[in-house]
This record gives sequence, C-alpha cells and structure tokens, in this order.
Amino acid sequence: MNKYLVTILAIAALGLIVLSQAIFIVDERSQAIVLQLGNPMGNPEDPASFIKQPGLHLKVPVIQNVVYFDRRILSVESPSAQVVISSARGSGPAAPKKAQAPAVTDPAAVPVTPAPKAEGEDPGSIGNNESGEPIIVDTFARYRITDPLQFLKTLGTAETANSRLQSILNDTTRAVLGKTTLPQLLSARRASVMNEILQRVNAKTKQDQMGIQIIDVRIVRADLTADLRDSTVRRMNSELKERATETRAMGEEKALEIRSTAEKERTVIIAEAQRQSQILKGKGDEEAIRTYSAAYNKDKEFYGFIRSLDAYKATLANPDTQLILSPDSDFFEHFQNKSTQ
Repeated sequence: MNKYLVTILAIAALGLIVLSQAIFIVDERSQAIVLQLGNPMGNPEDPASFIKQPGLHLKVPVIQNVVYFDRRILSVESPSAQVVISSARGSGPAAPKKAQAPAVTDPAAVPVTPAPKAEGEDPGSIGNNESGEPIIVDTFARYRITDPLQFLKTLGTAETANSRLQSILNDTTRAVLGKTTLPQLLSARRASVMNEILQRVNAKTKQDQMGIQIIDVRIVRADLTADLRDSTVRRMNSELKERATETRAMGEEKALEIRSTAEKERTVIIAEAQRQSQILKGKGDEEAIRTYSAAYNKDKEFYGFIRSLDAYKATLANPDTQLILSPDSDFFEHFQNKSTQ
C-alpha cells in the first residue's frame, strides 16, 4: 500500500514538473518566440513559434524553449558628440540676415567658427562641409520590435540592438546636420530635419533586416563647444553694440527733428502773442488818453489838484526824501493857496 501511494505521488510530482515546463506565460508587455533545439519552430507567422497574444501557452519541455521580447516602445540615447553643421554665413537662401541673428537666450543660437580637426580624423565622420560650424549634439530615438524572429537572428539582445542603433543614429545625424545650418536647426524647419533623420534611420534598419521600427528621433541639445563660447559672446556683444549705436543715432535724429519743430512753433506762438499784446496795449492807451482828456476838459482846476496830490503822494511817501526847492515853486502851489485861504 505504501509503495503504491509513493508511486502515485511520484507520478503526480513528475506530471507537475512536466506541466510546469510545458506552460509559459506571455503578458501584455511581451512577445515570444518558441525555439526548438535553438531554431525557430515552424513558420514565423505560426502562433506556436511567434506569439504576440498574452496568456498561457504550451511548449514541449526540454527540446523547446521560449525567448521573450519587449513589445513596448523602447529608447536608445546616443552619447554627446561634436558634429559639424553647415555654415550659417554661406550664400544662398539659407544664410540668415545680420539683423536676424538668433536670440541671446539660447547659447546655441549663434554662428560659430569651425574647430580644428583631430589628427588622423576622417573628414567624412563629422560632416561633408569643411567650412562648417562644430556643435555638441545629444540625440535619442524611440523604437519598437516589429519582427522578433528577425530581431533575434540579426541582433539577438536589446543591448546589441542599442549599440547598433547608437552607431546608425550617430552617423545619420552627422550626415543630415552636415547640410543644415544652425538657424535652420533652431527654427520651424527643425521638424523636417528630424523627419529626415527618422526616415534615414528606418531605411538603414530595414536594409540591415534588424526587425525594428524607429518611432521617433529627437535632438535633445544643440550647443556650442566650450572653446567657442567666449568668441561667440564677444561677437554677439559687438553686433548688439552696433545695433544699439544705430538705434541711438536714429533716436537722436528724431529728437532733433521734434525739437526743431517745437522751437519753430514756439517762435510763431510768441510772435503772435506779442502782436496781440501790442494791439491790446495800444487800445488801452487810446482809451486812457480819451478818459484823461475828458476829465481834464470837464474841470481843469480839479484835475490839476488831483494830479498834484498824486505827485505829492509819490514824492513824499518816503520819510527820508528831501526836496530842495524854492518856496514859490509850482510844486507847492496848492500848499500856498491853502495857507492863504
């Protein structure tokens, strides 16, 4: 009885082990390929060998194994590299005008002088424009594994795929930026530049049968090299000072024009006011003379008396005033008449 129970338990345990080896799980984030003795089993389109649907699946233990691949969008970043782009000072429609220099807020938005090549460096590895401008570029790409079987044959692992993609992305970025100016890279045309890099990288991965699709390519940073920052800032300062001088000259010219116009208007206004004042003064003098004449003709003695009082008031108002006159002077005429009466 005990031997029979042990045999049943042994068979059950063996069955559980076999079952555990025959069942595998594919979740929503993964896709799998079933390999038989190291080779893909059946047609790549056969669900038994190329599995994208999540859930439980079966395989033959020992002789078959499962390789998993991520079905999500993966990323790869290319390390910072110095790239020579087309010179912004060249001729043609791509060359920017002097007054349209890139904004100061972006340190990468100004032309720079080309850096010397390292000894033994291949000119083709940094662009095909020897009179270009060196910049530091950081790029990254997003990709998806579309053909796991082809991916397994060509690349094998995600680490190998990232290494290959970094190399392809680096070479393609250098080739495209070699014919692109920095103002174009920092303008609305940046999207078309990114699209061209994306198409070239996709074409290369398809040619190499890598089993992946590039979803997106972006340039994270496009900055000046450290050796060129000082010269770039000096050149920007010089251009800004030149523009400031021109602006100040235009302002001074406009100010002089405004001051001249104001001075002319002021002279005209003052002349007109003086003319009006002379007219009014003449009319006032005329009216005063007419009034004085009427008063004098009405009572000459009283008028003479009033005029004498005004003269006394004006002359004798100050106690310190001293008059040296003869007693019979006409100035004391009314005093004499008063004393006589």
